[in-house]
Amino acid sequence: MSAVDGLFTVNDVIIAAFRKAGILGLGQTLTGEDVLDGQNDLSDLLGQWNVQTWMVFARLDLGFVSDGRFAPYTVGPSGNYNVAIRPDRIESAYLRILSSTPGQPVDQPLRIIPSREEYSNIALKQLVAFPKGVFYDTASPTGNLFVYPWPQGALYETHIIIKNAYPLVLPLTLDLSTLPFEMRAAMKFNLARILRNSYGKKADPELNSLAKSTRETMRNSHVQVPELKMPSGLKGRSKYNILGDTTY
Repeated sequence: MSAVDGLFTVNDVIIAAFRKAGILGLGQTLTGEDVLDGQNDLSDLLGQWNVQTWMVFARLDLGFVSDGRFAPYTVGPSGNYNVAIRPDRIESAYLRILSSTPGQPVDQPLRIIPSREEYSNIALKQLVAFPKGVFYDTASPTGNLFVYPWPQGALYETHIIIKNAYPLVLPLTLDLSTLPFEMRAAMKFNLARILRNSYGKKADPELNSLAKSTRETMRNSHVQVPELKMPSGLKGRSKYNILGDTTY
């Protein structure tokens, strides 16, 4: 157990959750089917947390040098932006100009185009120019990143900021001690709440309250709210480019 040897494994979480759920008593052992249920339910729980911004403790900054393509860059397992789990969304994005002074690259923020419908309104999707925005299509198993306008090859590096996902493949010996300490109680109590329901036990108000408290602790610890900014079109007088469907 973690308090004795410093480790905190998937097996530790499952045993603790079964005990807190009132399913496993002292001196009892879990069957193989029980352990598998715990692994699957824990994976489902972490999968839900992966898409909740306030439950994820870190962000990843991933960059890929433009190669002159007119097709989307892939995001996910073995993609251009190679991450184990395809993200559900992009938090923010920026463009790095590689031709700037060595050691002092210039970064330019990119607008996130929020939907396929809005991206479809762009008149000239194959335009090659200085990029202004990106659209992320949440396909599976890899997402697709469309850059608009498309950047010239080797001149720019497009960066995306995504949530750092929790692992979903959970062998019993997987060590979770590198995760933030406040996650330990959250995994135990929330998995216990799920297991009580799975095993047909009545809801335990005290257990539910403890599970909620651990989630609130994680939210208070992890959430980072950016400052509100006015849309560029509302800041002042602007002009409209009919060819690129953009304002400037």
